[in-house]
Amino acid sequence: MEDRRRAKRYAFSATAEVVEMMTGARLSTRAADLSEKGCYLDSLNPFTIGTNVRIRIGWEGAELKCPATVRDVLPGMGMGVAFTDLNDEQKALIANWIEKLDSPGQAGLSQSSPLENAKPAPPPDEKDALAVRLIDLMQKKGMLSAYEVASLLRDRNL
Repeated sequence: MEDRRRAKRYAFSATAEVVEMMTGARLSTRAADLSEKGCYLDSLNPFTIGTNVRIRIGWEGAELKCPATVRDVLPGMGMGVAFTDLNDEQKALIANWIEKLDSPGQAGLSQSSPLENAKPAPPPDEKDALAVRLIDLMQKKGMLSAYEVASLLRDRNL
């Protein structure tokens, strides 16, 4: 499958609301994979490609409200949207969020050295089972979207 993205995506998890412009249909969802050009929105019932929407994304005390167009759809999983008609303030907010997401501390992983008494790596079949359990736990905690889970499980090389 060809990647048509024009901008680097950053792992992201934020509350979002999407309103279809013509009908007023409203979805409460989660935004993921933020870029300067758009984001991915988790949804069991995504809008169709080409649908014009208004989105509201809240993250770390700030809120982005802007129009967007649905560019990609995965039925039962979500939709990719492209931001449209962003003003300078909206662009600056997105850039600020991306800067935070791109910073080393954002990943939430410790930069300390490994423990000296760390357990040896589990055998490959146990490693696979642990990875699947970890992916499932991360989804339940809202850290991974259904799309990300499906992608990880489909493409894993454990």
